[in-house]
Order: sequence, then structure tokens, then C-alpha cells
Amino acid sequence: VARSSQRNAVAAPTRVGLISLGCAKNLVDAEVMLGSLMADGLEITNEPAEADALIVNTCSFIDTAQEESVDTILESAEYREAKRPGQALIVSGCLPQRFRKELPKLMPEVDAFMGVDQIADVSRIVREA
Repeated sequence: VARSSQRNAVAAPTRVGLISLGCAKNLVDAEVMLGSLMADGLEITNEPAEADALIVNTCSFIDTAQEESVDTILESAEYREAKRPGQALIVSGCLPQRFRKELPKLMPEVDAFMGVDQIADVSRIVREA
């Protein structure tokens, strides 16, 4: 897990939202993450505004997918700043897998990054973000 910023001290997240972008594999990965989170006692919300932690599951297969992923991450960070201070922002999927070293420097507004090889650790990463 790469960390890039420190959030204000808040209670551990209990409600998690997830935005999934990209291919069918991403959708399956998102479903696996949601199942793990629920099994570990975390509540899932379909409303990012209600989430204590928001996961943006990204794609980086083609340039347009990378652009959509970056735009969604930045929009989520802007929304958090304006309306949901304290919300953890976690970026998962192909983008952090592919750009593991670069992203924490380029996106300090993100609290944690997790590659596709870290899906099994999603609950821990959410709690620590």
C-alpha cells in the first residue's frame, strides 16, 4: 500500500463506496472487494457522498481509460474537499498497479493506492486509509 497523504483524525471507516471503471475484470474485482468488505463487517453504500471511504477502481489499458480514471479520481478528491472532509480516498486497480511509484507523488490527495495484487487486503487498506 502506498500512502500519499494524511487525513484528519477520524473514526475508522464503516461505510464504503466504490466507483468501478473499465473492463469486465475490473467489475469482477470490484465485486470481490465489496464481498470482502461486507464479510469483514463494513457497510456498502451506492452513494459516494455517504461513504466514509471511497474506492475508485481504475483502468489503464488504453489512454482514454487512463484519462477517465484520473478525471474520476480528481473529481472525487474535489468533491471530498468541498462536501465530505475526512472521507478516505483509495485508488485501486490497474492504474496503481502499473504506476505504483509515480502515482503517490502525482496525486497527494489520495490516501492509499492498491494494485490488483492487493485485492485480498482491501478491508485492511480501507481501515488504515
